[in-house]
Amino acid sequence: MRLNREQINLIAKTLADLAKLLFASSVIGFFIPGSSGAVDISTFAAGSAGSVLFLTIGVAILKS
Repeated sequence: MRLNREQINLIAKTLADLAKLLFASSVIGFFIPGSSGAVDISTFAAGSAGSVLFLTIGVAILKS
């Protein structure tokens, strides 16, 4: 199955939105003291890495 340009743009924008959600849910919580659950450094690193990965893939898809 071949995707058209509109579908490719939608996938890229979805990946960018996932990157924002992942960043907000795992990384921002690291900097809020006394939040509902303590976020350890491994969660912070994994959230940052996943966020950068999703954003990089989304931008690469949009450029192609």
